[in-house]
Amino acid sequence: MQNRLLAAGIAHFNSPDHDTTLTNVAAGRGVCLAPGFLNDHSGQFAWIPFDCAEHFSCVLCTHREDQRPAVRDFVALLQALYRSAVAFPL
Repeated sequence: MQNRLLAAGIAHFNSPDHDTTLTNVAAGRGVCLAPGFLNDHSGQFAWIPFDCAEHFSCVLCTHREDQRPAVRDFVALLQALYRSAVAFPL
């Protein structure tokens, strides 16, 4: 997606890290096109879904024998969110 937008000839600049990107957005220097997992959840920025054909997979890696309740609860939460997203796609 980024390459497609750059090929369209938009003016752009790169930041060395996401915190700098958010600083540039807050300063009014531009906008940021970023995956949702970078959302800082501070309420200071508007995160608007950007529909595009590109996507990437995300995995949770843990040890096969990891039986911590927090890990089981987290996996159950992710599964519930996935089921809800599939049932009600954007």
